[in-house]
Amino acid sequence: MYRVLLADDEQIVIDSLGFILERNFPGQIELFSARSGGDAVSACQDNRIDIAFMDINMPGLNGIEAIKSIKAFSPSMVIIVLTAFDRFDYAREAVNLGVFEYLSKPVNRGRIAETMRNAMGAVDNLRRKQVSEIQIREKLDSVVNIVESDFIYSLIFPGDRGGDLESYLDFFNITDPAFCFLAVELPEIEEASRPGVYVTLRDILSSSGPCIIGPLMRNRVVVFLPRTPLPEGEADARELRETVRLLQVRLSTRLGLNVRIGVSTVETDLSRSLAAYNEALNALLHYEGTGGACFAGDSASTGRDPQASVEYPDESERKLLDRADAGDFQSVHSLLSILVSWIAARCPGTLDPLRYKLLEILSVTRQRTREREGNFGGFEAWRDSWRDLAALNTPSELEDWARNRLDECIAFANAHKLSRMSPTVSRACAIIRENLASEILLEDVARQVEISPFYFSKLFKEETGENFIDYLTSVRINKAKDLLKDTSMSVKEISMDVGYGDPNYFSRLFKKTVGLTPTEFRERL
Repeated sequence: MYRVLLADDEQIVIDSLGFILERNFPGQIELFSARSGGDAVSACQDNRIDIAFMDINMPGLNGIEAIKSIKAFSPSMVIIVLTAFDRFDYAREAVNLGVFEYLSKPVNRGRIAETMRNAMGAVDNLRRKQVSEIQIREKLDSVVNIVESDFIYSLIFPGDRGGDLESYLDFFNITDPAFCFLAVELPEIEEASRPGVYVTLRDILSSSGPCIIGPLMRNRVVVFLPRTPLPEGEADARELRETVRLLQVRLSTRLGLNVRIGVSTVETDLSRSLAAYNEALNALLHYEGTGGACFAGDSASTGRDPQASVEYPDESERKLLDRADAGDFQSVHSLLSILVSWIAARCPGTLDPLRYKLLEILSVTRQRTREREGNFGGFEAWRDSWRDLAALNTPSELEDWARNRLDECIAFANAHKLSRMSPTVSRACAIIRENLASEILLEDVARQVEISPFYFSKLFKEETGENFIDYLTSVRINKAKDLLKDTSMSVKEISMDVGYGDPNYFSRLFKKTVGLTPTEFRERL
Protein backbone atom coordinates (compact mmCIF):
# COMPACT_ATOMS: atom_id res chain seq x y z
CA MET A 1 0.00 0.00 0.00
CA TYR A 2 1.26 3.45 -0.97
CA ARG A 3 0.09 6.65 0.73
CA VAL A 4 -0.34 9.34 -1.92
CA LEU A 5 -0.96 13.05 -1.41
CA LEU A 6 -2.64 15.15 -4.10
CA ALA A 7 -1.95 18.85 -3.44
CA ASP A 8 -3.58 21.42 -5.71
CA ASP A 9 -5.71 24.53 -5.13
CA GLU A 10 -8.28 23.31 -7.68
CA GLN A 11 -10.55 20.49 -6.47
CA ILE A 12 -11.23 19.38 -10.05
CA VAL A 13 -7.52 18.62 -10.52
CA ILE A 14 -7.45 16.59 -7.29
CA ASP A 15 -10.55 14.65 -8.36
CA SER A 16 -9.12 13.96 -11.83
CA LEU A 17 -5.79 12.78 -10.50
CA GLY A 18 -7.51 10.60 -7.93
CA PHE A 19 -9.68 9.00 -10.63
CA ILE A 20 -6.67 8.25 -12.86
CA LEU A 21 -4.60 6.77 -10.05
CA GLU A 22 -7.38 4.64 -8.55
CA ARG A 23 -8.28 3.28 -11.98
CA ASN A 24 -4.68 2.34 -12.85
CA PHE A 25 -3.64 1.12 -9.38
CA PRO A 26 -6.74 -0.35 -7.74
CA GLY A 27 -6.27 -1.45 -4.13
CA GLN A 28 -2.65 -0.28 -4.12
CA ILE A 29 -2.99 3.32 -2.97
CA GLU A 30 -4.52 5.38 -0.18
CA LEU A 31 -5.25 8.93 -1.24
CA PHE A 32 -4.98 12.17 0.78
CA SER A 33 -5.59 15.70 -0.48
CA ALA A 34 -4.60 19.29 0.30
CA ARG A 35 -5.68 22.63 -1.18
CA SER A 36 -2.73 24.74 0.03
CA GLY A 37 0.97 24.42 0.72
CA GLY A 38 0.46 24.59 4.49
CA ASP A 39 -2.18 21.84 4.35
CA ALA A 40 0.19 19.72 2.25
CA VAL A 41 2.95 20.01 4.86
CA SER A 42 0.51 19.09 7.64
CA ALA A 43 -0.82 16.09 5.68
CA CYS A 44 2.72 14.78 5.13
CA GLN A 45 3.55 15.16 8.82
CA ASP A 46 0.35 13.47 10.00
CA ASN A 47 0.04 10.61 7.50
CA ARG A 48 3.57 9.42 6.60
CA ILE A 49 3.02 10.07 2.89
CA ASP A 50 5.07 8.00 0.42
CA ILE A 51 4.37 9.91 -2.81
CA ALA A 52 3.12 13.48 -3.28
CA PHE A 53 1.80 15.23 -6.40
CA MET A 54 2.36 18.95 -5.77
CA ASP A 55 1.20 22.05 -7.60
CA ILE A 56 3.50 25.08 -7.36
CA ASN A 57 0.97 27.93 -7.46
CA MET A 58 -1.12 27.45 -4.30
CA PRO A 59 -2.44 30.02 -1.80
CA GLY A 60 -0.45 30.81 1.30
CA LEU A 61 2.69 28.68 1.36
CA ASN A 62 3.51 28.00 -2.31
CA GLY A 63 4.54 24.60 -3.64
CA ILE A 64 8.29 25.27 -3.62
CA GLU A 65 8.23 26.43 0.01
CA ALA A 66 6.03 23.47 0.94
CA ILE A 67 8.49 21.07 -0.70
CA LYS A 68 11.36 22.64 1.26
CA SER A 69 9.46 22.11 4.51
CA ILE A 70 8.53 18.52 3.64
CA LYS A 71 12.07 17.60 2.62
CA ALA A 72 13.33 18.95 5.95
CA PHE A 73 11.51 16.24 7.93
CA SER A 74 11.04 13.59 5.22
CA PRO A 75 13.97 13.82 2.78
CA SER A 76 13.21 10.44 1.16
CA MET A 77 9.60 11.26 0.18
CA VAL A 78 8.95 10.95 -3.56
CA ILE A 79 7.58 14.30 -4.77
CA ILE A 80 6.18 14.91 -8.25
CA VAL A 81 5.57 18.50 -9.34
CA LEU A 82 2.49 18.89 -11.55
CA THR A 83 1.99 22.52 -12.56
CA ALA A 84 0.95 24.90 -15.30
CA PHE A 85 3.92 27.16 -14.41
CA ASP A 86 6.51 26.07 -16.96
CA ARG A 87 9.19 28.50 -15.77
CA PHE A 88 12.83 27.52 -15.82
CA ASP A 89 13.62 29.01 -12.41
CA TYR A 90 10.79 27.00 -10.79
CA ALA A 91 11.94 23.81 -12.50
CA ARG A 92 15.56 24.42 -11.50
CA GLU A 93 14.64 25.02 -7.86
CA ALA A 94 12.43 21.94 -7.82
CA VAL A 95 15.28 19.82 -9.19
CA ASN A 96 17.64 21.26 -6.58
CA LEU A 97 15.16 20.22 -3.90
CA GLY A 98 15.28 16.64 -5.16
CA VAL A 99 11.82 16.27 -6.71
CA PHE A 100 11.26 12.99 -8.53
CA GLU A 101 9.59 14.42 -11.64
CA TYR A 102 8.51 17.83 -12.99
CA LEU A 103 5.38 17.61 -15.14
CA SER A 104 3.78 20.55 -16.97
CA LYS A 105 0.00 20.77 -17.27
CA PRO A 106 -1.84 19.58 -19.22
CA VAL A 107 -0.48 16.04 -19.02
CA ASN A 108 -2.14 12.93 -20.41
CA ARG A 109 -3.31 9.97 -18.34
CA GLY A 110 -0.63 7.66 -19.66
CA ARG A 111 2.17 9.95 -18.52
CA ILE A 112 0.63 10.26 -15.06
CA ALA A 113 0.27 6.48 -14.75
CA GLU A 114 3.84 5.92 -15.98
CA THR A 115 5.24 8.50 -13.54
CA MET A 116 3.25 6.96 -10.69
CA ARG A 117 4.52 3.49 -11.57
CA ASN A 118 8.12 4.75 -11.52
CA ALA A 119 7.50 6.53 -8.21
CA MET A 120 6.13 3.32 -6.69
CA GLY A 121 9.28 1.55 -7.85
CA ALA A 122 11.39 4.21 -6.13
CA VAL A 123 9.43 3.71 -2.91
CA ASP A 124 9.90 -0.07 -3.17
CA ASN A 125 13.65 0.38 -3.59
CA LEU A 126 13.77 2.62 -0.55
CA ARG A 127 11.79 0.13 1.52
CA ARG A 128 14.09 -2.72 0.47
CA LYS A 129 17.09 -0.59 1.38
CA GLN A 130 15.64 0.15 4.80
CA VAL A 131 14.93 -3.52 5.45
CA SER A 132 18.43 -4.40 4.30
CA GLU A 133 19.94 -1.77 6.59
CA ILE A 134 17.98 -3.17 9.53
CA GLN A 135 19.18 -6.69 8.76
CA ILE A 136 22.77 -5.48 8.44
CA ARG A 137 22.45 -3.59 11.72
CA GLU A 138 21.13 -6.72 13.44
CA LYS A 139 24.03 -8.76 12.09
CA LEU A 140 26.50 -6.09 13.18
CA ASP A 141 24.96 -6.10 16.66
CA SER A 142 25.62 -9.84 16.96
CA VAL A 143 29.20 -9.32 15.74
CA VAL A 144 29.71 -6.49 18.23
CA ASN A 145 28.60 -8.78 21.07
CA ILE A 146 31.24 -11.31 20.05
CA VAL A 147 33.96 -8.64 19.73
CA GLU A 148 33.00 -7.19 23.14
CA SER A 149 33.31 -10.61 24.77
CA ASP A 150 36.67 -11.19 23.12
CA PHE A 151 37.91 -7.79 24.29
CA ILE A 152 36.87 -8.53 27.89
CA TYR A 153 38.61 -11.92 27.76
CA SER A 154 41.75 -10.26 26.41
CA LEU A 155 41.78 -7.89 29.39
CA ILE A 156 41.12 -10.38 32.18
CA PHE A 157 43.24 -13.16 30.66
CA PRO A 158 46.11 -11.04 29.32
CA GLY A 159 48.91 -12.34 27.18
CA ASP A 160 51.12 -10.78 24.54
CA ARG A 161 48.19 -8.91 22.95
CA GLY A 162 49.08 -5.24 23.31
CA GLY A 163 48.56 -4.56 19.62
CA ASP A 164 45.22 -6.36 19.65
CA LEU A 165 43.99 -4.21 22.51
CA GLU A 166 44.74 -1.04 20.58
CA SER A 167 42.75 -2.45 17.64
CA TYR A 168 39.83 -3.16 19.93
CA LEU A 169 39.92 0.40 21.27
CA ASP A 170 39.89 1.75 17.71
CA PHE A 171 36.96 -0.53 16.85
CA PHE A 172 34.92 0.74 19.79
CA ASN A 173 36.09 4.34 19.20
CA ILE A 174 37.42 4.58 22.76
CA THR A 175 39.85 7.46 23.19
CA ASP A 176 39.68 8.03 26.97
CA PRO A 177 42.85 6.70 28.60
CA ALA A 178 41.13 5.89 31.91
CA PHE A 179 38.84 2.98 32.75
CA CYS A 180 37.44 0.87 35.55
CA PHE A 181 35.77 -2.54 35.80
CA LEU A 182 32.32 -3.38 37.08
CA ALA A 183 31.56 -6.91 38.27
CA VAL A 184 27.76 -7.15 38.04
CA GLU A 185 26.27 -10.06 39.96
CA LEU A 186 22.72 -11.34 39.57
CA PRO A 187 21.00 -13.73 41.97
CA GLU A 188 20.65 -17.27 40.66
CA ILE A 189 18.07 -17.28 37.86
CA GLU A 190 16.39 -20.11 36.00
CA GLU A 191 18.19 -21.31 32.90
CA ALA A 192 15.22 -20.51 30.67
CA SER A 193 15.23 -16.88 31.87
CA ARG A 194 18.95 -16.23 31.35
CA PRO A 195 18.83 -15.07 27.68
CA GLY A 196 16.01 -12.58 28.33
CA VAL A 197 17.63 -11.26 31.51
CA TYR A 198 20.96 -10.81 29.71
CA VAL A 199 19.35 -8.92 26.79
CA THR A 200 17.58 -6.57 29.23
CA LEU A 201 20.78 -6.09 31.22
CA ARG A 202 22.73 -5.21 28.06
CA ASP A 203 20.04 -2.72 27.04
CA ILE A 204 20.16 -0.97 30.42
CA LEU A 205 23.96 -0.88 30.56
CA SER A 206 24.47 0.34 26.99
CA SER A 207 21.78 3.03 27.31
CA SER A 208 23.45 4.35 30.47
CA GLY A 209 26.60 5.43 28.64
CA PRO A 210 29.66 4.12 26.75
CA CYS A 211 30.77 0.71 28.02
CA ILE A 212 31.87 -2.72 26.80
CA ILE A 213 29.86 -5.63 28.14
CA GLY A 214 31.14 -9.17 28.62
CA PRO A 215 29.10 -12.38 28.43
CA LEU A 216 26.96 -13.75 31.26
CA MET A 217 29.35 -16.16 33.03
CA ARG A 218 27.43 -18.15 35.63
CA ASN A 219 25.64 -15.27 37.35
CA ARG A 220 28.12 -12.45 36.67
CA VAL A 221 28.79 -9.97 33.88
CA VAL A 222 32.06 -8.05 33.58
CA VAL A 223 31.78 -4.48 32.26
CA PHE A 224 34.62 -2.29 30.99
CA LEU A 225 33.72 1.34 31.76
CA PRO A 226 35.75 4.07 29.99
CA ARG A 227 36.31 7.16 32.10
CA THR A 228 37.33 10.71 31.24
CA PRO A 229 39.88 11.82 33.85
CA LEU A 230 39.08 15.12 35.55
CA PRO A 231 41.59 17.42 37.24
CA GLU A 232 39.62 17.08 40.46
CA GLY A 233 40.09 13.41 41.31
CA GLU A 234 37.70 13.59 44.25
CA ALA A 235 34.94 15.09 42.12
CA ASP A 236 35.48 12.37 39.51
CA ALA A 237 35.27 9.66 42.19
CA ARG A 238 32.04 11.12 43.52
CA GLU A 239 30.55 11.24 40.03
CA LEU A 240 31.55 7.61 39.43
CA ARG A 241 29.89 6.52 42.66
CA GLU A 242 26.67 8.33 41.78
CA THR A 243 26.71 6.86 38.26
CA VAL A 244 27.19 3.28 39.47
CA ARG A 245 24.61 3.56 42.23
CA LEU A 246 22.03 4.96 39.85
CA LEU A 247 22.83 2.11 37.46
CA GLN A 248 22.41 -0.45 40.26
CA VAL A 249 18.98 0.92 41.14
CA ARG A 250 17.86 0.80 37.49
CA LEU A 251 19.11 -2.74 37.00
CA SER A 252 17.41 -3.94 40.18
CA THR A 253 14.16 -2.17 39.30
CA ARG A 254 13.97 -3.31 35.66
CA LEU A 255 15.08 -6.89 36.34
CA GLY A 256 13.20 -7.28 39.61
CA LEU A 257 16.39 -8.72 41.17
CA ASN A 258 18.77 -7.73 43.97
CA VAL A 259 21.69 -6.76 41.74
CA ARG A 260 25.13 -6.30 43.32
CA ILE A 261 28.02 -4.45 41.66
CA GLY A 262 31.71 -4.48 42.56
CA VAL A 263 33.71 -1.52 41.23
CA SER A 264 37.46 -1.25 40.72
CA THR A 265 39.58 1.87 41.12
CA VAL A 266 40.08 3.98 38.00
CA GLU A 267 43.20 3.01 36.00
CA THR A 268 44.92 4.72 33.08
CA ASP A 269 47.13 1.83 31.88
CA LEU A 270 45.61 -1.20 30.14
CA SER A 271 48.42 -3.36 31.48
CA ARG A 272 46.66 -2.93 34.83
CA SER A 273 43.45 -4.48 33.47
CA LEU A 274 43.81 -7.80 35.33
CA ALA A 275 44.53 -5.99 38.61
CA ALA A 276 41.48 -3.76 38.08
CA TYR A 277 39.29 -6.76 37.30
CA ASN A 278 40.45 -8.50 40.47
CA GLU A 279 39.70 -5.35 42.48
CA ALA A 280 36.11 -5.28 41.20
CA LEU A 281 35.70 -8.98 41.91
CA ASN A 282 37.17 -8.72 45.41
CA ALA A 283 34.97 -5.73 46.21
CA LEU A 284 31.96 -7.78 45.18
CA LEU A 285 33.04 -10.90 47.10
CA HIS A 286 33.64 -8.99 50.33
CA TYR A 287 30.39 -7.05 50.17
CA GLU A 288 27.77 -8.73 52.33
CA GLY A 289 24.74 -6.70 51.29
CA THR A 290 21.95 -8.42 49.34
CA GLY A 291 21.88 -5.60 46.82
CA GLY A 292 23.93 -2.47 46.17
CA ALA A 293 27.34 -1.36 44.97
CA CYS A 294 30.74 -1.72 46.67
CA PHE A 295 33.90 0.07 45.60
CA ALA A 296 37.47 -1.17 45.83
CA GLY A 297 39.17 0.18 48.94
CA ASP A 298 35.97 0.42 50.96
CA SER A 299 35.87 -1.57 54.16
CA ALA A 300 33.71 -4.67 54.15
CA SER A 301 30.26 -4.34 55.67
CA THR A 302 27.75 -6.71 57.13
CA GLY A 303 24.76 -6.02 54.98
CA ARG A 304 25.22 -2.25 55.28
CA ASP A 305 26.30 -0.13 52.37
CA PRO A 306 29.96 0.66 53.08
CA GLN A 307 29.46 4.14 51.64
CA ALA A 308 26.78 5.21 54.11
CA SER A 309 29.15 7.82 55.48
CA VAL A 310 29.85 9.43 52.10
CA GLU A 311 28.79 13.06 52.05
CA TYR A 312 25.28 13.77 50.79
CA PRO A 313 25.32 15.32 47.27
CA ASP A 314 24.20 18.79 48.36
CA GLU A 315 25.37 20.26 45.07
CA SER A 316 22.90 18.08 43.14
CA GLU A 317 20.07 19.21 45.40
CA ARG A 318 21.04 22.88 45.00
CA LYS A 319 21.13 22.50 41.21
CA LEU A 320 17.73 20.80 41.27
CA LEU A 321 16.16 23.73 43.12
CA ASP A 322 17.86 26.26 40.82
CA ARG A 323 16.79 24.43 37.67
CA ALA A 324 13.23 24.21 38.98
CA ASP A 325 13.29 28.01 39.36
CA ALA A 326 14.50 28.26 35.75
CA GLY A 327 11.68 26.01 34.51
CA ASP A 328 14.06 23.28 33.30
CA PHE A 329 12.01 20.06 33.49
CA GLN A 330 14.73 17.78 32.12
CA SER A 331 17.54 18.79 34.47
CA VAL A 332 15.19 18.55 37.45
CA HIS A 333 14.24 15.00 36.48
CA SER A 334 17.87 13.89 36.07
CA LEU A 335 18.98 15.44 39.36
CA LEU A 336 15.99 13.97 41.18
CA SER A 337 16.99 10.48 39.97
CA ILE A 338 20.51 11.00 41.33
CA LEU A 339 19.22 12.02 44.77
CA VAL A 340 16.67 9.20 44.97
CA SER A 341 19.27 6.62 43.99
CA TRP A 342 21.79 7.98 46.51
CA ILE A 343 19.36 7.83 49.43
CA ALA A 344 17.82 4.47 48.44
CA ALA A 345 21.27 2.85 48.18
CA ARG A 346 22.34 4.11 51.61
CA CYS A 347 19.14 3.34 53.50
CA PRO A 348 18.20 -0.23 52.57
CA GLY A 349 15.14 -1.58 54.33
CA THR A 350 13.47 1.77 55.02
CA LEU A 351 11.95 4.46 52.81
CA ASP A 352 11.30 7.10 55.48
CA PRO A 353 14.60 9.02 54.91
CA LEU A 354 13.73 9.23 51.20
CA ARG A 355 10.18 10.35 52.00
CA TYR A 356 11.42 13.10 54.35
CA LYS A 357 13.96 14.40 51.82
CA LEU A 358 11.46 14.44 48.93
CA LEU A 359 8.93 16.29 51.08
CA GLU A 360 11.61 18.82 52.01
CA ILE A 361 12.61 19.41 48.38
CA LEU A 362 9.00 19.73 47.30
CA SER A 363 8.20 22.15 50.15
CA VAL A 364 11.12 24.42 49.21
CA THR A 365 10.15 24.34 45.51
CA ARG A 366 6.52 25.08 46.28
CA GLN A 367 7.48 27.96 48.56
CA ARG A 368 9.77 29.48 45.92
CA THR A 369 7.02 29.18 43.33
CA ARG A 370 4.51 30.80 45.68
CA GLU A 371 6.90 33.68 46.39
CA ARG A 372 7.06 34.46 42.66
CA GLU A 373 3.45 33.60 41.83
CA GLY A 374 1.22 34.48 44.80
CA ASN A 375 -1.80 32.56 43.50
CA PHE A 376 0.01 29.22 43.30
CA GLY A 377 -1.37 26.40 45.43
CA GLY A 378 -2.17 26.76 49.09
CA PHE A 379 -2.72 24.58 52.12
CA GLU A 380 -5.47 22.54 50.47
CA ALA A 381 -3.09 21.52 47.66
CA TRP A 382 -0.30 20.62 50.10
CA ARG A 383 -1.96 19.05 53.11
CA ASP A 384 -2.10 15.42 51.86
CA SER A 385 1.53 15.25 50.68
CA TRP A 386 2.83 13.13 53.56
CA ARG A 387 -0.15 10.79 53.39
CA ASP A 388 0.50 10.31 49.67
CA LEU A 389 4.20 9.62 50.29
CA ALA A 390 3.46 7.16 53.09
CA ALA A 391 1.23 5.12 50.77
CA LEU A 392 4.05 4.47 48.27
CA ASN A 393 6.29 1.44 48.76
CA THR A 394 9.23 1.62 46.33
CA PRO A 395 11.89 4.23 45.48
CA SER A 396 10.65 4.41 41.88
CA GLU A 397 7.08 5.12 43.02
CA LEU A 398 8.33 7.86 45.33
CA GLU A 399 10.46 9.34 42.55
CA ASP A 400 7.51 9.33 40.12
CA TRP A 401 5.28 11.05 42.69
CA ALA A 402 7.89 13.72 43.47
CA ARG A 403 8.61 14.28 39.77
CA ASN A 404 4.92 14.89 39.04
CA ARG A 405 4.57 17.34 41.96
CA LEU A 406 7.71 19.23 40.92
CA ASP A 407 6.41 19.36 37.35
CA GLU A 408 3.25 21.07 38.64
CA CYS A 409 5.36 23.84 40.18
CA ILE A 410 7.52 24.24 37.09
CA ALA A 411 4.57 24.20 34.67
CA PHE A 412 2.71 26.83 36.72
CA ALA A 413 5.73 29.13 36.82
CA ASN A 414 6.40 28.64 33.10
CA ALA A 415 2.78 29.39 32.19
CA HIS A 416 2.89 32.67 34.09
CA LYS A 417 6.27 33.46 32.61
CA LEU A 418 4.79 33.01 29.12
CA SER A 419 1.93 35.36 29.96
CA ARG A 420 4.44 38.10 30.72
CA MET A 421 6.43 37.64 27.50
CA SER A 422 6.55 40.21 24.76
CA PRO A 423 4.42 39.45 21.67
CA THR A 424 7.63 38.78 19.71
CA VAL A 425 8.92 36.02 22.02
CA SER A 426 5.40 34.61 22.52
CA ARG A 427 5.06 34.30 18.75
CA ALA A 428 8.50 32.67 18.52
CA CYS A 429 7.52 30.10 21.16
CA ALA A 430 4.32 29.38 19.24
CA ILE A 431 6.31 28.87 16.01
CA ILE A 432 8.54 26.38 17.81
CA ARG A 433 5.63 24.43 19.31
CA GLU A 434 3.79 24.28 15.97
CA ASN A 435 6.78 23.05 13.94
CA LEU A 436 8.47 20.50 16.21
CA ALA A 437 8.67 17.86 13.49
CA SER A 438 10.60 20.21 11.19
CA GLU A 439 14.12 21.56 11.32
CA ILE A 440 13.95 24.71 13.47
CA LEU A 441 16.79 27.21 13.25
CA LEU A 442 17.18 30.37 15.30
CA GLU A 443 17.79 32.39 12.14
CA ASP A 444 14.54 31.16 10.55
CA VAL A 445 12.45 31.96 13.62
CA ALA A 446 14.09 35.39 13.92
CA ARG A 447 13.19 36.09 10.31
CA GLN A 448 9.56 35.09 10.91
CA VAL A 449 9.25 37.40 13.92
CA GLU A 450 11.02 40.09 11.88
CA ILE A 451 14.00 40.97 14.08
CA SER A 452 17.73 40.31 13.72
CA PRO A 453 19.04 36.91 14.91
CA PHE A 454 21.44 38.60 17.35
CA TYR A 455 18.75 40.69 19.03
CA PHE A 456 16.28 37.79 18.94
CA SER A 457 18.76 35.48 20.70
CA LYS A 458 19.36 38.07 23.43
CA LEU A 459 15.65 38.86 23.89
CA PHE A 460 14.67 35.18 23.91
CA LYS A 461 17.19 34.35 26.65
CA GLU A 462 16.11 37.35 28.77
CA GLU A 463 12.42 36.48 28.65
CA THR A 464 12.48 32.67 28.78
CA GLY A 465 15.54 32.19 31.00
CA GLU A 466 16.97 29.71 28.48
CA ASN A 467 18.91 29.97 25.27
CA PHE A 468 17.14 29.02 22.03
CA ILE A 469 18.58 25.49 21.69
CA ASP A 470 17.90 24.55 25.33
CA TYR A 471 14.31 25.80 25.05
CA LEU A 472 13.76 23.91 21.78
CA THR A 473 15.17 20.71 23.28
CA SER A 474 12.99 21.12 26.37
CA VAL A 475 9.81 21.54 24.31
CA ARG A 476 10.66 18.58 22.09
CA ILE A 477 11.46 16.25 24.99
CA ASN A 478 8.30 17.26 26.85
CA LYS A 479 6.27 16.56 23.71
CA ALA A 480 8.00 13.18 23.39
CA LYS A 481 7.09 12.36 27.00
CA ASP A 482 3.44 13.04 26.18
CA LEU A 483 3.61 10.90 23.04
CA LEU A 484 5.22 8.01 24.95
CA LYS A 485 1.92 7.65 26.85
CA ASP A 486 0.44 6.42 23.54
CA THR A 487 1.66 2.83 23.39
CA SER A 488 0.58 2.51 19.74
CA MET A 489 3.46 4.74 18.64
CA SER A 490 6.97 3.36 18.35
CA VAL A 491 9.97 5.25 19.70
CA LYS A 492 11.10 5.78 16.11
CA GLU A 493 7.77 7.37 15.17
CA ILE A 494 7.88 9.62 18.23
CA SER A 495 11.45 10.60 17.38
CA MET A 496 10.31 11.76 13.93
CA ASP A 497 7.27 13.56 15.32
CA VAL A 498 9.39 15.73 17.61
CA GLY A 499 11.99 16.59 14.99
CA TYR A 500 14.75 14.00 15.42
CA GLY A 501 15.40 11.99 12.29
CA ASP A 502 17.90 9.71 14.03
CA PRO A 503 16.13 7.58 16.69
CA ASN A 504 19.47 6.67 18.30
CA TYR A 505 20.38 10.32 18.78
CA PHE A 506 16.89 11.00 20.12
CA SER A 507 17.24 8.16 22.66
CA ARG A 508 20.65 9.42 23.82
CA LEU A 509 19.35 12.99 24.18
CA PHE A 510 16.21 11.80 26.00
CA LYS A 511 18.38 9.74 28.36
CA LYS A 512 20.68 12.70 28.98
CA THR A 513 17.85 15.09 29.80
CA VAL A 514 15.30 12.85 31.52
CA GLY A 515 17.64 10.32 33.13
CA LEU A 516 15.86 7.38 31.47
CA THR A 517 15.73 6.01 27.95
CA PRO A 518 12.38 6.46 26.13
CA THR A 519 11.64 2.77 26.66
CA GLU A 520 12.43 2.97 30.38
CA PHE A 521 10.31 6.11 30.71
CA ARG A 522 7.35 4.40 29.00
CA GLU A 523 7.68 1.33 31.25
CA ARG A 524 7.43 3.52 34.34
CA LEU A 525 4.27 5.33 33.26
